[in-house]
Amino acid sequence: MPAVAEPQSSVGVGVAAAPLVDAPLQALDVVLAVVAHKTKRFLADVSPQKSIKALVGGKSTLQNEIVGDLHKEFGSKVPDKAEDLSLQDLAAAIGVFGGGLGKHTQAQLARLFSNKMPGGFSLSSARSTLQLVYGLGPQRQDALLLVALTMEPTSRLSGDAEAKAWLDSVAQAYATKAGISYAATSGIAGSSGGQSGASTISSAEMEKMQQKQHEHIWQQIQVLARYAGIDTREGARLAESEQLKSAQAQAKLDNIQAEFGDELIDGASPLFDARKARHFDSSWNWARQEAYELIQRTIASCTSGPAATSPLTVDDASIQRLCNRSSSGLVQMLAGSLSILQATNDDSLEPAIHIVSQLHSACVRALTQVPVYRELSAPTAPQVKINDDGPVTYSEILRPDEPSFAEFVENMRQPAALGKSPFIHLRSQSDGSAWAYCADLSATYYTGLSEMCGSGLSFAGKTALVTGCGRGSIGADIVCGLLSGGAKVIATTSSYSRKTTLFYEDMYRTHGARGSELVVVPFNQGSTGDVKQLVEYIYSDAGAAKGLGWDLDFVFPFAAVSDIGSFATNLGSHSELAQRVLLTNVLRLLGSIKDTRERLGYDTRPSLVVLPLSPNHGHFGGDGFYGECKAGLETAFNRWKSESWQDYLSIAGAVIGWTRGTGLMSGNNIAAQEIERVGVRTFSTCEMAFNILGLAHPRICRISHRQPIWADLAGGMGLVTDLGDVVGKARQEIQHK
Repeated sequence: MPAVAEPQSSVGVGVAAAPLVDAPLQALDVVLAVVAHKTKRFLADVSPQKSIKALVGGKSTLQNEIVGDLHKEFGSKVPDKAEDLSLQDLAAAIGVFGGGLGKHTQAQLARLFSNKMPGGFSLSSARSTLQLVYGLGPQRQDALLLVALTMEPTSRLSGDAEAKAWLDSVAQAYATKAGISYAATSGIAGSSGGQSGASTISSAEMEKMQQKQHEHIWQQIQVLARYAGIDTREGARLAESEQLKSAQAQAKLDNIQAEFGDELIDGASPLFDARKARHFDSSWNWARQEAYELIQRTIASCTSGPAATSPLTVDDASIQRLCNRSSSGLVQMLAGSLSILQATNDDSLEPAIHIVSQLHSACVRALTQVPVYRELSAPTAPQVKINDDGPVTYSEILRPDEPSFAEFVENMRQPAALGKSPFIHLRSQSDGSAWAYCADLSATYYTGLSEMCGSGLSFAGKTALVTGCGRGSIGADIVCGLLSGGAKVIATTSSYSRKTTLFYEDMYRTHGARGSELVVVPFNQGSTGDVKQLVEYIYSDAGAAKGLGWDLDFVFPFAAVSDIGSFATNLGSHSELAQRVLLTNVLRLLGSIKDTRERLGYDTRPSLVVLPLSPNHGHFGGDGFYGECKAGLETAFNRWKSESWQDYLSIAGAVIGWTRGTGLMSGNNIAAQEIERVGVRTFSTCEMAFNILGLAHPRICRISHRQPIWADLAGGMGLVTDLGDVVGKARQEIQHK
């Protein structure tokens, strides 16, 4: 942020300024200020013709944060795909709004005055100055304060003089932006006969008169107090002592803020609140609704004609979902629907009768079976097209050589083009030596993956914790797989809102199986307090403590913070926050789970922890502490033995390869096709989740209880030398085509 400028005011302090005509606050003013503040730019450097996506330079996390801030400010008025619109068009789409500052800007202004202004110089005193000295009405004050957000001082101002100088510099910047000038008046027109020259008293003179009056009154009070034997200095001495303590505490806080920065301090704030937990467990209800809608669509197809030209079918995924949620009520509903259709004696409904009969038989058989996770989708590949008019478009297309995940498994067990090891495989370690490809372990792993494509994998009776499972993430697909297999899952979110909970509700509606449960809680993996409270909530008894009373079978600590654009020369507060989320508090989470399970005596069935590792140990560059954090997580393999985790935790490290579309990698999607041409396999989030869930297969779990598991799921990415140069070259070639 810019430093405080020296005052260059055209209005003398203590002289009333002629009031300016108040001007309504425009949506564009707010949008520009929010973007400038978030991107740490001067307001003049934010072009209204550019989009949020263009201004953040590929930082998808920052882009999402800005859009989230705008939703806080304007609510539902923010259009979909706001990041793709120019700021001018975005403001036009928002249109007319309340005309005042919203929740986000009010909160940021409160933080600014609390953290950077001297004690006593509050937001209300600043508004008073803006009205008396500069003649600004409430709405112009709002507009000026938006400019103030983009001119935040780098450190706390020491006194009122500095604060007034800063406010004056903001006032001058606003005057330049708004095209106004502040005109001081030395008198007021006479009230009779149009005469002028009436005397006026400046605010400074008025303050002097009031000060003399107060001094005279205080002298009288002191005389009376001495006569009555009252010590009038007792309260003052106590106040001075408290002020000294307050000043010392403030100095300490200022030092903490200067050392750690706002982003780490704010980013480590706790979010967890057990009262906000949302529970989804009515799979039986969603199964009936899906079955009813499917039957109605089938009947409509029969009566409208398509059934006559092509046979009606139900896709395997729909059948699998209904079978996973089969119940006596669903079977009874299907039986009743079948009877009604058969009683119509309408030949045109024969296709519908056949389909309902097929569903009924499948659900009857499923009543005696456990729900299973089967991956029935088709693998995809990245495709980049450069249109004739210039724009580059990215899409996902089906892979012609992999019509199903069965072929995917076979291809992944083949040697990568850049080395002798398969695209994905397991490694083992002997006597402290380096981890090396193990054919036997890998064969067991491939067998499990093949079963997940065929008979499926059940998670019935299992419980899991998944962090970092927001929209478009690997973690979200892991949650979907666990739910479809019948597991109970606690999913955490750092952006708790109605929109977020609706996303998880829809996830459960689609994938929740019989006996499954999804619990969604607000959680910040950057907060130590949240880590402790989350574990306590999971393991505490469901009675008086109002916890879940679970014992975790699986832990997927996948929460992440993007730090693209941070180099060793500019590591800041955000980079330290990312390190806390990616490494420090992951280890704290594991330690808290281990300590809790040891205290409760849960030592017969260790919880399997799947750690998200990476082949990127600084190869990309410009991603802060990401490589250091991923390398640091590898110490868990040694801690498993040295810190005696064996009875309570099992460790599987998943070296995650290039996964398209995630928050960390979506900015590199356009380079994915070029990367595959050099022999690296890239994955969709669904494909990577499938690979990772293979580590939760009972065969792999039993092995992990005896030794840590190293799963190389990098698709040959770790074999590429100078990966950052390859990615940069690929992006440049696309842009120059």
